[in-house]
Amino acid sequence: MRRVIIAIVLLVVLALFVLPYWFGIQTEKVYNDVVSTYSETGGVAVIEKSYRRGWLNSTARTVFVIRNGDDELIKFEESDTIYHGPFPVQAVLGGRAGLSPVMAVIDSQLTAVPAGNSEFETLIKKLPPANLLTRLSFDGGGITDITVPGIETAEGENGEKLKWEGLTGDVKFSPEFRDVDTELKSPGLNISGKDSAFTVSGVDLVSRLSYVGPEHKYPVGDIDFKVAGIAVRSKKEGSGEYQSFSVSGIELKGNSTESQGNLDSTHSLTFRELEAGGGKYGPGGYELAIRNIDMESWIKIQELLKKNQNGSQTEAERQAFMTELMKVVPGLIKKSPEIELTKLNIMTSDGSIDGHLKISVDGSGMDNPEIASNPLFLVTAIKADAKVSVTKTLLETIITDYKKEEIADDFRKADDEVPPPDEIAGMAKEEMADEIKGLMDQGVITESDKSYDLKATYEMGQITLNGQPLDMQSLIGD
Repeated sequence: MRRVIIAIVLLVVLALFVLPYWFGIQTEKVYNDVVSTYSETGGVAVIEKSYRRGWLNSTARTVFVIRNGDDELIKFEESDTIYHGPFPVQAVLGGRAGLSPVMAVIDSQLTAVPAGNSEFETLIKKLPPANLLTRLSFDGGGITDITVPGIETAEGENGEKLKWEGLTGDVKFSPEFRDVDTELKSPGLNISGKDSAFTVSGVDLVSRLSYVGPEHKYPVGDIDFKVAGIAVRSKKEGSGEYQSFSVSGIELKGNSTESQGNLDSTHSLTFRELEAGGGKYGPGGYELAIRNIDMESWIKIQELLKKNQNGSQTEAERQAFMTELMKVVPGLIKKSPEIELTKLNIMTSDGSIDGHLKISVDGSGMDNPEIASNPLFLVTAIKADAKVSVTKTLLETIITDYKKEEIADDFRKADDEVPPPDEIAGMAKEEMADEIKGLMDQGVITESDKSYDLKATYEMGQITLNGQPLDMQSLIGD
């Protein structure tokens, strides 16, 4: 019995005080892999890094910057306390971990730091740090809980106010970040000033991504991004009147897949209601599909763009970039890619707008080097067709409303008295009728029982509009 007790005690000592050092070594390797992933993502670069490994815990500090070309937009400083597994006693006692064995628990604070001469320096310094709590599994995967506190502040001479209600969520990742699932929520943001206000409410993001291609750097999968509402209100310059814009029930959904070197993707954007210029529209939205993109060529283009983010390129550098890009284009279109606006629909009280567009490229000649290197090949390889249909009442209302604003502005610019609204409405209605007649006379639109329609095609370098070869001279005039 005594030997059993001694064995148990030795196992506990081993688990609590010996194994943590070995787990600390393994955690440092995973941590460095994560930092490397940061530095290989788009415009993110790690500029400082330090790691101090202890017996039961370690500390680390990483500073990375987000750039747009040569311009530094913002820096983030990450401070980490890393509690070693398999049983991170200090994290458990501090309420930062449960009793389940793990490789490590990482308690992090992420602080925004102004970059360069940022015009938002004062505001950035007031942003509270984000709190991140990561639990690393034995296989190198894990989950990170994210909490960003809200902030309310007043800036500027005119009483501008900012209120952000914070953000919460989590990120689940597999070993080596091959699969990453993200869920984030924020109640909203409000920015208001003396003559304007901007509000975003109910932000919700869910993504399920897998990384494919060489070194598993390129994401495919599903994204669902929702915003309950966006509202903008501002005073019109010179008139003292307020104008407003709002849209509610926004949802952006996307899906992309990779199979045997082919990339395909679809995405849609929908909204429940949109208010602008005194009119209400919705529901509405569109669906877009992109098919048959060659994965290898797409990766080459991404790498070219990453290398050429410098906004101060010389003319020679720009020409070299275009030369390299044109070398990639034949490979990009060799699988006959397509882009199709499969659905466009916006409902209103006066009718609807419906549309469709498809552009395809015949890549069957890409195996012939002479054809592939000839820029004129694209002229004959591209085919396109488009159709737009607008309910008669809706188009007439849109043009009439536009003419009302135009007529009133013309009187103001001439320092003349603006006529009464009913008189302006009559003038606008006459101009609307002339506008539609002109479009029909030029063959830009055709008339059916309930709608005005436009149909266009492009093939072999020829544009056809509503069944007739396009006469550019008739559009631009003599």
